[in-house]
Amino acid sequence: MGISRDGNVIGRNIARFRYREGWTQEILAAKMQLLGCYMTRAIIANIESRRSIVTDKQIEFFTEVFRVEVWELFPQRHPFKRSK
Repeated sequence: MGISRDGNVIGRNIARFRYREGWTQEILAAKMQLLGCYMTRAIIANIESRRSIVTDKQIEFFTEVFRVEVWELFPQRHPFKRSK
């Protein structure tokens, strides 16, 4: 069974915002931890590559650290696959 990337649609935008700030994954993890969110560089890497899901709590911390609204983390359009 391969890696499913259907459970995480914000990973690419997390990477985009991190690059915009000029932060490494280590710096982002440290900033998240300072806000009270348990985060490591490996967790950031897995979120950005969409190998891991993102919790609602993590989303709250990402909006705070990047100073963005929740909707900005999500892609403008995401085609949902319907199950049959």
